[in-house]
Amino acid sequence: MKKILCGLLLMGFLSGGAASVFAAEVNGTDSASITVDGSLGQDNTDENAPNIDEGSNDWINVTVDTANIFYTTKESQHKTITSPDYTITNNSGRAVKVSVLDFTVDSGNLDNVDALKISGKDYADAEQSVDLKSFVAGDFLTLANNQGKVNVDSDTVDSYAKTTSYNYSGTTKDEYYKAKAEKTNHTLTLAFEALGKDGTSVAP
Repeated sequence: MKKILCGLLLMGFLSGGAASVFAAEVNGTDSASITVDGSLGQDNTDENAPNIDEGSNDWINVTVDTANIFYTTKESQHKTITSPDYTITNNSGRAVKVSVLDFTVDSGNLDNVDALKISGKDYADAEQSVDLKSFVAGDFLTLANNQGKVNVDSDTVDSYAKTTSYNYSGTTKDEYYKAKAEKTNHTLTLAFEALGKDGTSVAP
C-alpha cells in the first residue's frame, strides 16, 4: 500500500510563473484594457512555485510504502534477516531529507536478534543505513526534487535520484530460530524535511 504525504492540498494554480511587465501609453481615448494574471493556491511539484516559503512543510510531497515486512531465510537456517525492496519517491519541487524518527516494538521482541538495520541509497547513490536494533533517531537519506535536482538553480535535470529503494537486513542469535517461529510487530516513523532551493537546510 502506498500513501502520498503532502504538506497542503493543491487548491488551484492559474497562469503561474514569472510576472511580465508591459506598458502602453493611453493618449486620446477614455479607456484602456489591462490583462490580469492570477496565481492562486500552490503547487508543491513546481520548483518555481511562487507561494511557498523556503523550508516550509508545504513543500513535502512524498510517496512511501506504508506496510513493510522482514523475515529470516530458510537457506541461512533462519540466521539471516532480509526483506523485499520498498520505495520512497520525492514528488516535490524541493529536495527532501528523510530521517528515521522512531522504531518501536509493538508486540513480540527482538531479544534473539543480533542486528537489524534499514538501508537505502541517497540522491548520489551512496549507501545509507540506520541501526534499528540499538535504535537512535537520526538522518537516513536525502532525495533530489522531482526534476532530479538538489540545487534547483545550478543542477541540471536528472542529475540525482528522486526515488530510492530501501530494505531491512540483519542476523539472529545462534540457531535460536532454527526450530522456533515468532512474530513481531513494529512501527517505523519517518520524518521529512524540505530543503531550501540551494539544497541545504533552511534555518528556522
